[in-house]
Amino acid sequence: MESYISSVLAYGLAPDWWELPCNQRKNVISNVSEILTAARNDKEGTLKAEAFESLRHDCNIIVWLLVKNPERVVELRTRLEKALGRCALRKYGFLSVYEPRHQESGEDRRYFVAYPLSKSPDWYLLDKGKRAGIMAEHINMAKTSANNSGINPYTTLSFGIDDCEFVVLYEVDSIPEWVAVTQDLRHANAHEWVTNEKPVLVGYKTDFGELLI
Repeated sequence: MESYISSVLAYGLAPDWWELPCNQRKNVISNVSEILTAARNDKEGTLKAEAFESLRHDCNIIVWLLVKNPERVVELRTRLEKALGRCALRKYGFLSVYEPRHQESGEDRRYFVAYPLSKSPDWYLLDKGKRAGIMAEHINMAKTSANNSGINPYTTLSFGIDDCEFVVLYEVDSIPEWVAVTQDLRHANAHEWVTNEKPVLVGYKTDFGELLI
């Protein structure tokens, strides 16, 4: 099965960002945009190299990389952080493995949601068939929710490579609808075994125009 490395990086702008000359801010953001655009157009097996403006209060920029080789993650992260220099500090980072069979097909969405997820040891002691049934209920509740008018889910695995077991990623069209679906899923049996679902990163696709004002 073909697999990819998923890296989600969140950066907070330096306190003196707005004190920098406009042309300097513009150059920084332009360099970041060029790195991501080049990554999307390369032949290195890059599926995603997206940037989002963060809605979360303690970070400003979210980057999502979905690449074939682990070394590519390091290369792109290093290039991005060189471009940002002292202008931003990395606040969060999630690393995981993605298999395309886990993705629900769909069009690109406006918003991006990402968070780590871990389950209690008791979950893994359950019979495999029981676990499959519990997850089938969870997935069906999400798919059939009246509030699910457009959600692309990506379930990725972090066992042994990050501090969590999964990183769950979503592309959504509406924040209120996403909140409603998530609230509905609190009634699913699967939630009983969840031990961690934070921090939650939320952002929207951007060309960084707002950061240049």
